[in-house]
Amino acid sequence: MTYYYYRSSSYNTTKLEPNLSLYYHHATSDRNSSYPFISGDTFRAFSDYVYDETRRDNLSSVKYGETIFVKTDMLSDFFTSSFNSIQEPFVLISHNSDYSAPQTYEKYLSNPKVLHWYASNLNIKNLQKISPIPIGLANTRWPQGNLDTITFAFKNYRKPWSQRTTFLYVNFAVGTNVAQRTKALSQASTIKDAQIVKEKITFETYLEQIGNSKFVLSPPGNGLDCHRTWEALLMGAVPIVLTSGLDPLFIKTRSIIIDDWSKLSYNFLSSFNSSLDDNYVPDVLYAEYWRETLFKYRKKN
Repeated sequence: MTYYYYRSSSYNTTKLEPNLSLYYHHATSDRNSSYPFISGDTFRAFSDYVYDETRRDNLSSVKYGETIFVKTDMLSDFFTSSFNSIQEPFVLISHNSDYSAPQTYEKYLSNPKVLHWYASNLNIKNLQKISPIPIGLANTRWPQGNLDTITFAFKNYRKPWSQRTTFLYVNFAVGTNVAQRTKALSQASTIKDAQIVKEKITFETYLEQIGNSKFVLSPPGNGLDCHRTWEALLMGAVPIVLTSGLDPLFIKTRSIIIDDWSKLSYNFLSSFNSSLDDNYVPDVLYAEYWRETLFKYRKKN
């Protein structure tokens, strides 16, 4: 079990990209970007091409290093019906699904047409040419992705670490992953000062509560990654996650990664370094960071 510390973010909501149109290339009223923050539809919006349930671009015109966004549960269709039409090496982004990656498509990583694959819910460690990306915030078309609510909470409910009165916050449905979440909940119940929320609350109240919490328990649900993890980071809390193929992503944040829920204890959490920057938000929560990362492969004119 290891602590992972962090570096300060170079991005913030007061220094936004002057050319915002870059982040809304494929955005629509019902598939909008969560800019300046990251979400599945944020990745979708700034990609060069989209291949999902609502849009299937012609991929024969893809240029070297351009990005193709594919809905993860449509990878089979993408690789069998469209991959061969692509003439130039490209960057693959898979997201907007609880499905894991690379599934049975690991063999395509050795294909020279795939420069790099960036995948949400990456379930394999130490593979070349594939990296995890955040599930991020919920998409804006869902109530829990409402940017007005999120921005208001970020500005008004995010308390300094020293003023937070909830030690460990626990709020999740066990049914989405009974095995892991039952273990996590059982262990959390042994920790004094844990706030275990069982009643239904509004999304704004939920954000207010994690903005007053030091640690947030975030076991995997339908997918490996959870919106809760990224909501906790946005609100200045420290999420506790289970080790997975997402580890290279979480080491870039202020998170605690453990390999077994039985190791979770009050003393362990109490030993966490509390000399934290109250204004810290990890780079990987920002759209600008990911656009720079994903667009670095294209050829310069």
